[in-house]
Amino acid sequence: MNLGQAFLIFAAALAGSLTLTPLIARCASRHGAVDAPDGRRKKQPQAVPLGGGLAVALAVAAALTLVMALDGQFPAAAERSLIQSALPSIVVLLLVGVLDDLVGLTGIYKLIGQTLSASLLVAAGFRFEDVSMFGASLPLGDFSVPFSLFFCLGAINAFNLIDGADALAASIGAVVLLTLGVVAAAQGMAVATLISFAASGALVGFLRYNAPPARIYLGDTGSMFIGWVVAAVAIRCSIKEQAAVALTVPIAICAIPILDSGAAIIRRITTGQSVFTADRGHLHHALLLHGWSAGQTAAMAAGLTAITCAGAVASFFTRNDLFAMVASVAVFAALAGTRVFGHAELALVASHLRTILRRLPTLARAGRRPAADQPGQAIQLQGRRPWSVLWTALEEAAQAHHLAGAKLVVNIPHLHESFYASWKRPDVRVTDACWRVTLPLSLADRPIGRLLLLGSCGGPEGLAEMQRMLDFLEPLDDQIAHIANGAGAAAPFKLRPASDVSLAPEAVRRAAAAASIW
Repeated sequence: MNLGQAFLIFAAALAGSLTLTPLIARCASRHGAVDAPDGRRKKQPQAVPLGGGLAVALAVAAALTLVMALDGQFPAAAERSLIQSALPSIVVLLLVGVLDDLVGLTGIYKLIGQTLSASLLVAAGFRFEDVSMFGASLPLGDFSVPFSLFFCLGAINAFNLIDGADALAASIGAVVLLTLGVVAAAQGMAVATLISFAASGALVGFLRYNAPPARIYLGDTGSMFIGWVVAAVAIRCSIKEQAAVALTVPIAICAIPILDSGAAIIRRITTGQSVFTADRGHLHHALLLHGWSAGQTAAMAAGLTAITCAGAVASFFTRNDLFAMVASVAVFAALAGTRVFGHAELALVASHLRTILRRLPTLARAGRRPAADQPGQAIQLQGRRPWSVLWTALEEAAQAHHLAGAKLVVNIPHLHESFYASWKRPDVRVTDACWRVTLPLSLADRPIGRLLLLGSCGGPEGLAEMQRMLDFLEPLDDQIAHIANGAGAAAPFKLRPASDVSLAPEAVRRAAAAASIW
């Protein structure tokens, strides 16, 4: 495939996107497929139609059909068969995206649809046979299918998660797909090249309407479509090629979406939240909080993507993984080192690793335990409100009341506030806890987190222990509201002596109803 054909397919898709996008926007508005402001996470001034992804997909399909018909060059039989077998996969994914844009799907149902689409793609023959890093090759064998499935789901969700600001996913996707087009063209993969350049051109045309302030959003249809094309082209380029292409180059090309989604997963899992929990800890949120405009944020993300893509291209042509790895690590180090993004997630990982190391069997065999005054962990994930002051009081109370452990999770997306802290008595294992209470936290009737308490006593003594701690927490709601409203930390809690607390029957019933005791 020559440069003229690549330019022709790019221009055709761009023109198609410019034509179709406003038509789809009007259709989406009429059928209620809009993203309406809610005063919390969605703060755009008015409802914005979804469905931009459908316009992009249709523009790609139209451009491919037109260019191949005009050029008179159709794929060989083997290529044509592979494309036809992949069609059910993309149709399923587009249907899932359209349904989500129209009626809204929960995370689990969307994941089921993504898995079905990815499974169809892998079954069609899009799968890695082996992988390599720095010259070490590893044949996948029986793991070829699950590894390829994981790669497809990862690509789809990486772009789905990063689509949170005007022009962000479209600009990153355009750079990524243009890079994949160059790689595919260098390998002589005509169809992969056509699809990559067509998708890149369609996204560039879509940016005309998606640039801040956006007049239409990609929606899940578009973000998942980008991820699907990236996965399909990356796998296709790896077939019958050096294994380095199958892993290192695609990872570097998608480094920014991978970094963003990886950080989100780490944040949610290490703080005990669902992976589907919404927060404002993504890369674009971090850039916006540092004073960048939406347009500058998209441009910065696209620029960082261009850096990692340049490293990927250098690795591809030199057959040296080092360029791709250095570019990706340098971008991450720059973001984390300047405390723009990723530093909180690194702190979470480091804290959990320290906890694991303290519990190594070698410590138990040697008869040694961590020091009794070993501090817990407290990490400000987002925001600057003094949640640590509140946590200090809670931690001191937990120790004074001889509890086995405590954990505080605060997540207030509309205020860009997130805090995580935990403490456990070093001489008591969590499995030794005799009772546990999970208190939901709320602000203006909105759930904003939870407080978990673990007790060390059972029976009546455990109920008394629980009641003393619950009585201590009576002003907790006022404290949270004081901090969340930006008034700083309220007066610290005052510990009540154990003798001041009587085991009233109603208090026992309240505590027992809120806890599990064994």
